[in-house]
Amino acid sequence: MSAVDLADALVGETEGSDDASPRAPTKAVAWARVSTGVQEERGLSIPEQFRDIRRHAQKHDIEIVEEFSEADSAFKASAKRVEFHRMLKRAREDPSVSVILVHDFSRFSRDSLQAKALVRELRQAGIQVVSLNDPLLDPESVAGVYMEAITFAKNEAYSREIAFHTRKGCRANIRTRDPETGWCYKNGGQPLWGYRSEQLERGFEKKGRPIIKSIWLLDETVVAGRPVHEWARHCLIELAAKGASFDQLRDFCNEAGIPAPRKRYWGTSTWYSLLQAPALLKYCGYAVWNVRTKKGKMKPRSEWVIVPDAHPAILTEAEAKALSRVRAKSASRRRFDTGYKRSATSPYLLSGGLFRCGRCGSNMTGFRTSARYYVCGSQPYRRGMGCGPGLYIRKEQAEEETVAGLIELLNVCADGGGFVREVNDTIKRHWEQNTGYDPDAAHRIEVIDGKVANIRSAIEEGLADTAWANKRLRALKIEREEAESALTVSGEPPRLDAKAAGAYRRDVRRTLQSGPIREQKRLLRHWIEDMKVAPERLELEIHYRLPEPLMNGVVAGVGLEPTT
Repeated sequence: MSAVDLADALVGETEGSDDASPRAPTKAVAWARVSTGVQEERGLSIPEQFRDIRRHAQKHDIEIVEEFSEADSAFKASAKRVEFHRMLKRAREDPSVSVILVHDFSRFSRDSLQAKALVRELRQAGIQVVSLNDPLLDPESVAGVYMEAITFAKNEAYSREIAFHTRKGCRANIRTRDPETGWCYKNGGQPLWGYRSEQLERGFEKKGRPIIKSIWLLDETVVAGRPVHEWARHCLIELAAKGASFDQLRDFCNEAGIPAPRKRYWGTSTWYSLLQAPALLKYCGYAVWNVRTKKGKMKPRSEWVIVPDAHPAILTEAEAKALSRVRAKSASRRRFDTGYKRSATSPYLLSGGLFRCGRCGSNMTGFRTSARYYVCGSQPYRRGMGCGPGLYIRKEQAEEETVAGLIELLNVCADGGGFVREVNDTIKRHWEQNTGYDPDAAHRIEVIDGKVANIRSAIEEGLADTAWANKRLRALKIEREEAESALTVSGEPPRLDAKAAGAYRRDVRRTLQSGPIREQKRLLRHWIEDMKVAPERLELEIHYRLPEPLMNGVVAGVGLEPTT
């Protein structure tokens, strides 16, 4: 009997018998995303994506354990893609899940570098990202490596092309005047306080759907006996132009019962934004677009798109200039610019954006009249008119629980090999991504050398198109140089050894117990992503920064004592 026959016989006896138990279905999580209304029209809506995914799962005997979706841009800041990270967390924490099903890879991510790194990381964890509409790739083959890179690059290029044309369309739209009203169209977003958005039907698309355009008109809604646009002019001319502070403007609106643009009560920061140059231009009837970057930083004024007489004016240009001069001299503005910044030496260890209210998302800040409590930031900034019933957290207890939790976490990470190994794997992965190191470079060089040898052999055998051959050889030479540079990256990734890890843990404990407040704050921000309090349960939830295999998600359940 040959070895093959013996193997077949053994397999038949153990795995191929008639009474063998059926294989359990593969378990997966499903992911869907849309970012524009146009995608809804093209059959890429979230329900449509899930219908296709479910059909695929049923056909291939895959059990979907949970579905996740997101309606936002794939280029949105990673930290803000809450549902995306929830989906990854479920896939990583559930050992039965081995697949993430997506409609196509562009729904997963369009940043090619991040997408490839994440797909590779998931693959190493035993989780495969499967696209219904992209070719099934073998990541271990040369063709698979090339096709994977091409697929993600194509998705990123497509997304950037859409962004380019979208911005071009917005630039043209804001300059286009409505033929009936004469006002310019808007690119979306909430209208400035004092205005309302009016939607107009202007023709039909090829599929018969109406084309909707929006313009700004004065808000005639009567509040406290006056239209909203009159209140806006009153606050700007009679109060702000005469030196009223941001706090005084806030208190006047709250006391008069005037609803804030987005919430019930006014805050100081809302008035700060309404008195900035772009807002004052809009109050003068100008359309202003392309003012800020995605991160909120103001662009140079040469890049702003400004269109005059784009909507009804609430202020004249002379009034806006006079108001701007008053604000420039106002001491209240200087106080706002500096007084609300948290000092690194503040006695509140968790202030400065680390500790948030779970009810409204505002920062928990130090109570100004007492050094004993953290309060929801919406309360002092709105003179007690916060997001709900007063939330007071004892400063001493919250800080002690946070420090104790971190020290306990350090004890969990004190094993000799696991923690150090995971940290070193994470360091190596980031080092390879940032230095351009490619572990497959040697194989790529072999493939390129083989192609070069084939072309030269063809030339020797009488290839007629020598011009093409020379052009191809030059291109392969460049590819080989790139592969060599990726293979010969100098240096090695830094490594953490067990001795250094132990010394670091001792230093952390010493700093948390007796170090300067500035160092304690800096240390907590290295280890803690963020933390929030659940007001109803009086419970702290802490998100730690750790390598995913060791700590993924939230350490919750730290109970707090109720305050009186």
